[in-house]
Amino acid sequence: MKRFLIMLAMFLLPVAAHAAADLSINPQDIRFSKGLLVAGDEVRLYATVYNVGDEDVSGYVSFYQGATLIDDSLVISLPAGGSPEEVYVDFVVPEGTFNILALIQGTDPEDVNVDNDNALTSTFSPVVDDDRDGIENESDNCSATSNNNQLDTDGDGEGDACDSDDDNDGLSDDVEAELTTDTTQQDSDGDGVNDADDAFPTDAEETVMQEEPQAEAAPEEEPEPPAPPSSEAFQKIVEEVAKTIKETVAVQEEEEPATEVSSEVHISPNAVFGYTRDSWNTFTFEVFSNISEQAVYVWDFGDGVTSSKPTVQHTYNRSGAFQVTLTMTDASGIVSSESTTVLVPFFNLNNRVVLVSVVALLLLLAAGAASFVRLGKKPDLHA
Repeated sequence: MKRFLIMLAMFLLPVAAHAAADLSINPQDIRFSKGLLVAGDEVRLYATVYNVGDEDVSGYVSFYQGATLIDDSLVISLPAGGSPEEVYVDFVVPEGTFNILALIQGTDPEDVNVDNDNALTSTFSPVVDDDRDGIENESDNCSATSNNNQLDTDGDGEGDACDSDDDNDGLSDDVEAELTTDTTQQDSDGDGVNDADDAFPTDAEETVMQEEPQAEAAPEEEPEPPAPPSSEAFQKIVEEVAKTIKETVAVQEEEEPATEVSSEVHISPNAVFGYTRDSWNTFTFEVFSNISEQAVYVWDFGDGVTSSKPTVQHTYNRSGAFQVTLTMTDASGIVSSESTTVLVPFFNLNNRVVLVSVVALLLLLAAGAASFVRLGKKPDLHA
């Protein structure tokens, strides 16, 4: 019996002497949540920890990118002889090459074999793809705009997704959208004239802007003069007054200029065009900017009359304040507009309404004077 106990003790003692805590981690068990590593992406970094000892052990894993700590995993517990445990941290993929170091730390009880407590991966080379379209920047014809089809209509090396002029016709895609032309065709209507040179890019029948005829102002009807009094004496007085008025007006016309002509050039707010007064109601308008045969000019004189000439003379048929607007469309299809106000004064002898009103007023004054004279010569019935 004693001999049996001695043999049993010899069998059990080595087991107790070799009992130890030992966790292990391997480089091949470090992996990422995505197969393709793209610079700037947030991925999850995993590692598998094994208990290769004969004691239950707890601990955690610290992950490093080179010498920089990424993060620590949660604490895990691994029973002796149990299944391995997987730990993880979140990680943002850098632009340059890198490797990962995983280090087992904080073991309880203390790990007796530190040689298998760390694992260093090989070098990873992430893809640089700023627009996340699956095509690396160095091969992407629009590196900042997603376009996995790499469509390049005009073949200029810049993809349609980021090219401001897909068909390279000189008109930007935004301008073509306003004109409703085809952004992938230089000649949208197929008339042989490129959209940038075509005044009617969506009409195969027209290519040049036709000049609009200038509307003629309708003549103003002169009001009929008031009928003179029937009395012969009064008629003579009126004739004398009318003769005096005629002479007075003639003298005024000789003394004063027939029209108010000014050589002063009036300039629009942004110096796009200017105008001069040729007479009371006549002005000459002129474009100041560089005149191009491909540009289209449209004048609106504010009285219903328009013109498409760069330099034009216009006569108003009435007095008033008129807003003159010049709309220009250049060879690139860009439209701009400029406005100013011209004034045709009412009180001017060249204004027929004013002249007729003055004559009528003088005739009324003459009639009043004649009536006063006749009343003064009325015989006294009581004499």
